[in-house]
Amino acid sequence: MKIRFLFALVVLGFFPGREGCLLQAADNLELRSGDRIVLLGNTLIERAQIYGYLEAILVSGNPGLDLTFRNLGWSGDNVFGHSRAVFDAAPKGFGKLRKQVVDAKPTVLVIGYGSNAAYAGEAGLPAFIAGYTRLLDAVSETGAKLALLSPVHLEKKKPPLPDPAAQNRNLAIYAAAISKIAAERKLLFIDLFSKLRAESPREQLTGNGIHLNKLGYLRAGQLIATGLGAGSGTVELAIDAGKPSLVSAANARVEGVERKGAGVVFKLQRSSLPSFSGEGGIQEILRVRGLRSGKYALRVDGAEVLQADADEWKAGVRIAGGPDFERIEKIRKLAVEKNFFYFHRYRPANWPYIYGFRRHEQGNNAVEIPLFDPLIKEKEAAIAALRSPVVRTYELARVKGGAK
Repeated sequence: MKIRFLFALVVLGFFPGREGCLLQAADNLELRSGDRIVLLGNTLIERAQIYGYLEAILVSGNPGLDLTFRNLGWSGDNVFGHSRAVFDAAPKGFGKLRKQVVDAKPTVLVIGYGSNAAYAGEAGLPAFIAGYTRLLDAVSETGAKLALLSPVHLEKKKPPLPDPAAQNRNLAIYAAAISKIAAERKLLFIDLFSKLRAESPREQLTGNGIHLNKLGYLRAGQLIATGLGAGSGTVELAIDAGKPSLVSAANARVEGVERKGAGVVFKLQRSSLPSFSGEGGIQEILRVRGLRSGKYALRVDGAEVLQADADEWKAGVRIAGGPDFERIEKIRKLAVEKNFFYFHRYRPANWPYIYGFRRHEQGNNAVEIPLFDPLIKEKEAAIAALRSPVVRTYELARVKGGAK
């Protein structure tokens, strides 16, 4: 068994212990304005809608692009669409999956399957590959650009939860198979299996070893967004307060540097909104030399963000708060609200009574389902209004009694 397992990994291009070792697709995927990004898959995809990180990162990282999103994740689903059959025979689920994808009108389709299928081990791999190929052939008819996700590595938890080592070996085989399919079809492959890992022993990316928690979805969102081309970058500024001037600026435009009292004031506009502060989020670094000794408060648009002394400002202070960070969080929450409306739009809880075998009882209520559409558009318009950075006033002011 061990020999067959290692042989399968070699054939599929996966070598344990090497970072970024999965096969890479030949073609990259470039986002364009007006793209409709549809997420298709199992529980990994469905639960992403309750966090909204991927959408917020992609929207804020591409402020010049008008991007919209639809989540078609279905817990427990597989490449055959069996979970979507609901009360029908399992094989009918594939037809429903296909229709759901077409109805969502994707121009970009992000597909995440394999975590469920991997429980079948090596024996189930041929059926999975055949099913995945059939799925890709079907959704390719939409003309959408495709990106394939690997399944996620399982975390080891304390007993009585089982050791996931054996299942991770199965997942490695299926991740390698997906990467091979992507390479053969020249599709973008995003490797969550190898790259989505806790950064310290204390950090947990799942709640039960299998399903991602909030931090897990933040990190996964960052990895997927990077693969799809999020443009957000760390803002790094160097200011000389002694002879008020801009020394350097990365990923932002700075104007009007002036002395104000013992401190300095200037205007800043980011090239894109920041990612999420803390927990691996992109931060802002501000270096200010030429300050007299003492403690200084940073205010952005009049609101205090943090305090540090002159030596700390000279070395560089990491900033993880302020109006722009609040703005990205607003976008995330709006995405979650939009996802709630879309979820009930495309799969209402009383589906059997509206569209299914009991529609003769309450099918007349189907006319109400499209009423979700304006609610969805309202949230999308609110997101669009927030995605572009605005000019902010930064002021570094000596704290009263802060002189040494």
